[in-house]
Amino acid sequence: MKNFIDSVIRTPGILFMSVLTSGFMVNAGVQYINGTNLEGPNLLAAGCLVVGQLALVVVQQMRRFGQDNKLTLQ
Repeated sequence: MKNFIDSVIRTPGILFMSVLTSGFMVNAGVQYINGTNLEGPNLLAAGCLVVGQLALVVVQQMRRFGQDNKLTLQ
């Protein structure tokens, strides 16, 4: 399990997307506190980034699994 978590953390782009998600969440919180009613787009962007992270992890893990299990058909 630790190996899986380490491979997810090392997936290219995950750290950058996490930083962007945190930024959008903080911005949504500030917009909510200020009462501007503009937090919706920020929450939507953060949600889309989370979905993108999940998709990226699944694709990267499938790719890694395919490289680790090289089958030669003869």
